[in-house]
Amino acid sequence: MFAQKFPLKRAFITGAASGLGLEIASQLASNNWNLAIADINEERLNSAKVELEKLGAKVITIVLNVTDAEAMFSAAERVEKELGGVDLVFNNAGVAGAGKITEISDDEWKRVVSIDLWSVIYGCRAFIPMMKKQGGGHIVNTASSAGTLSAAEMANYNVAKAGVVSLSETLKVELAPDNIGVTVLCPTVFKTNLGESVSGKTAFERNLQQQLAESKITSADIVAKAFNAVKTNKLYVMPQNDAKWGWRIKRLMPETYAKLMAYMYKNRIWIYKHLD
Repeated sequence: MFAQKFPLKRAFITGAASGLGLEIASQLASNNWNLAIADINEERLNSAKVELEKLGAKVITIVLNVTDAEAMFSAAERVEKELGGVDLVFNNAGVAGAGKITEISDDEWKRVVSIDLWSVIYGCRAFIPMMKKQGGGHIVNTASSAGTLSAAEMANYNVAKAGVVSLSETLKVELAPDNIGVTVLCPTVFKTNLGESVSGKTAFERNLQQQLAESKITSADIVAKAFNAVKTNKLYVMPQNDAKWGWRIKRLMPETYAKLMAYMYKNRIWIYKHLD
């Protein structure tokens, strides 16, 4: 996997102890990659290390608060020291957020934006100098179709993920002369543990948790699309049809799209179907 493009096989992954991050790490481990896996949950991180080493990877664990810029830069220094550099950086850590604009507290805004957006900014800033020095690499930022489709009752999450999309678009151009590729993942709902990061107290949070539980799309499906994008140096990954068509309609007919979303929200259609 990527052997010709990245023969040294070195990757850094945040949010790697579970969900999408662990699936990314597992698929790389199966191809004998050298992994630096980061997560705030030390217990899960240690369990992931055991699992990944059984698959054939060399694994470094980093207990990391991704909202701490200094800690992120320290993680990059450790990766460079112990792996000699990095070929793939997956800025994947994230949490969900939901609620009406009048109901989301300042603290909840800060929590979601710090984890979902600022962590990606820190990850890019920490590892780009290393990639430039070594002559190239690839960054994969986990956003969401929330950042392109802007569904109702998800303002804080939408804003954070839209920021990740915009940052990735900017870096795609800015880093091209340095042989650094950029990919941004924009899935809709798929089976993952993201629902753990919301309380389930509101109708929309319960709706989100039910959508995640019912999804037939797995993390493995998303990773397959992401890896193909890395191989082809593709910017956008929108794995599901609703992600693709929603984005296309919004770009071609933005006013029509807004009216359509308002209609679906009012009539509890598509992502609102379980909303109380």
